[in-house]
Amino acid sequence: MSSSMASNAILAKARAMYGKRLTDADYKQLMDCRNVSEVASYLKNRTSYKSALTGFDENSAHRGQLEPMLKQNIYYDIFALSRYAKDKTLQFSDFVISEMEIEQIMRCLTLLNIGKAEEYVYTIPLSMSKFAKIDLEALTSVRSYDDILEALSGAKYLPILKKFRPREGEKINIALIEAELNNHNYGMIMEAIDNLGNGREREELRNVFSAMFDFRNVSRIIRLKRYFKFDRERIRPLLIPYGKLSKKTLEELCSASDPKEVFDMARSSYLGKIMSKLQYNETSQMADVLLSTYCIHHLRLSSNPTIVMISYIYLMEIELANIINIIEATRYGLSAEEKNKLLVR
Repeated sequence: MSSSMASNAILAKARAMYGKRLTDADYKQLMDCRNVSEVASYLKNRTSYKSALTGFDENSAHRGQLEPMLKQNIYYDIFALSRYAKDKTLQFSDFVISEMEIEQIMRCLTLLNIGKAEEYVYTIPLSMSKFAKIDLEALTSVRSYDDILEALSGAKYLPILKKFRPREGEKINIALIEAELNNHNYGMIMEAIDNLGNGREREELRNVFSAMFDFRNVSRIIRLKRYFKFDRERIRPLLIPYGKLSKKTLEELCSASDPKEVFDMARSSYLGKIMSKLQYNETSQMADVLLSTYCIHHLRLSSNPTIVMISYIYLMEIELANIINIIEATRYGLSAEEKNKLLVR
């Protein structure tokens, strides 16, 4: 398949798949569900998630089973789009796959940290094995930190995991490991963007990722100050070292006295104009709302397959997060109105 044909195939495929996304009517039906079984039944019988839920018994549904099965949809889509990816587009596909590999590593580490490592086997996304470069099956046998180092022997994540190997009796530093693994992946994607020959494509991608990183950092600083009362020294290592915000500005945000001051300072930066146009219920939603806005725009209008492919994947991840929030809110008996406030659209 020629490069031009591959590009057109990705554009057509991604937009066709996006056309099967959940509608406002679907969300209304899901928010009206009285229990998790009803949510699972609706998704299985009325939406594009039916293929991922084939054989799933919705009458015995709970989140631990449902979430990994729903994630299969995204993995299937990545696999479908990757079949058409060529050259630099494939490089960006690898970035998305790395994000999902990191998610699996962190899930395994988190379960290990709380003494429930054996439960990872129940959440392993088998369809991801088609394109993952790590041995997911090996993670199901992890019972110690040394086990995970062995399971990921030869993987690009190994040096970071070795760096944070805990001493005897210590807990695993989940937050720092996740930050370093993600930042390594972010660094690779920014380098790939900088090496693109097409100036317009380079600028579009740099703007999308830089804004995403900046908003994630602002959201993270606000959350860490609000819920954990972290100071600058504890926040700084957990931030993404990329984006348009200068190091000086990030230091000032980390040094702010409270979440409101962080928010006000962010509004005085280049983010202020963007923030004024976003609609969200919680500050923690800012990054995803921004990402959703950017991705919808590029998915519909961009002629670049890389941008369209990544935009589609992120939009589906946001949709999945919405579904998980509905499931959790349903479990805790929240009203449809309260559920709606948790959604990013």
